[in-house]
Amino acid sequence: MHDKKVLLVDDDANIITTLGKLLTDAGAQVETATTYDAGLALFKSKPFDLAILDLMLPQHTGLELVKAAKELPGKHPFFVILTNSINAENVADAMEANVTMFIQKADHDPAQIIDMVQKRLQQLG
Repeated sequence: MHDKKVLLVDDDANIITTLGKLLTDAGAQVETATTYDAGLALFKSKPFDLAILDLMLPQHTGLELVKAAKELPGKHPFFVILTNSINAENVADAMEANVTMFIQKADHDPAQIIDMVQKRLQQLG
């Protein structure tokens, strides 16, 4: 994950702190946001290699943020959606938005999430 530019968007301060530290420790350059609007502003301001987005954000969803980011010009990041509520509708929406990974938070500790993302990034080159 060395030198990857990562955007982490989650309204849970504990997730931001924990995943942010793990990503930084893995060598990533991390930007964080706690709302859809703040995340979209960051997408508009600079490119990212990876975006880890909470599914349930205040007022909008992480999938809505994916769709908005994909409408912006330039290269799009590797998208990861984190959630505690995987259901058929959420998975279908993620597939429609071409989300690269969909991870249930409750099934993995933060270090496992980072490991899963790193392995997937390596596979993609």
